[in-house]
Amino acid sequence: MTRPRRPIDPTLVPPGRRGEGSREPASLPVPPLSEPLLLDSRAVARLLGIGRTKAFQLMSNGDLPVVRIGRCVRVSRAAVGEWIDGRAEQGRRRGFDIGASA
Repeated sequence: MTRPRRPIDPTLVPPGRRGEGSREPASLPVPPLSEPLLLDSRAVARLLGIGRTKAFQLMSNGDLPVVRIGRCVRVSRAAVGEWIDGRAEQGRRRGFDIGASA
């Protein structure tokens, strides 16, 4: 059996409580970034156009620098761009400049 509720004394309730609100608009929520800063293996694979297994290999070998947050392993979007730039530089030094006209 439950006891009946006692009436609430309005003088004891701080203003802005019990449905009154602060009479100010709610703060705007922070919109999510359109592109996340950290990518998981699937996103890395999609971005590079490779399979997820190959993305895992690049991450575990240390070819792509990773950020560990607990058990989550992520790669920063900037690190992927730098890795691509570094690979492109290596290819140019070896004479494999795809963008060059023959």
